[in-house]
Amino acid sequence: MTGQFRALPQTGPAESGNVGQVLRNGLQLIDSLSTRLQQLDQLLLTGKPQDISEAAAAIDNALRHAQPAFAEISATMTRLGASNLAAAAAQLRHVEQDEAASLAEALRASLSSFSKRTLAANRRAAQLNRGLNAALRSLQALGMQESGRLIGEA
Repeated sequence: MTGQFRALPQTGPAESGNVGQVLRNGLQLIDSLSTRLQQLDQLLLTGKPQDISEAAAAIDNALRHAQPAFAEISATMTRLGASNLAAAAAQLRHVEQDEAASLAEALRASLSSFSKRTLAANRRAAQLNRGLNAALRSLQALGMQESGRLIGEA
């Protein structure tokens, strides 16, 4: 069993704290993004395009700002020699860094949940888009288009 784990480059308290902090920051980031995504998903139910657009832009901006944190998590996984968070958690448990291992497991679960929420919100947005397109076609078929007012009517 010990042959499957690489030795951590530094297994002292400083490295353990660094790994733990990176994972903790990642967990907080994903939790924040999940909250924003959940709010967007709820807004999609209202059908208010301005609010939906603003919430989607805020998530897009937050994701862009999150790139350095995701890169840091990836670099940490590389330093640990782990291909994913489950492997990182197992390796951290093996070297008795249980807190960091728990954070890796929590981050993996949060990322999985965020992924599912993202898919659900994407499906809802696609349904909304199809509905708006159908409404626009119906309005156009009824002759509601007056010099570009079709979108305004919809």
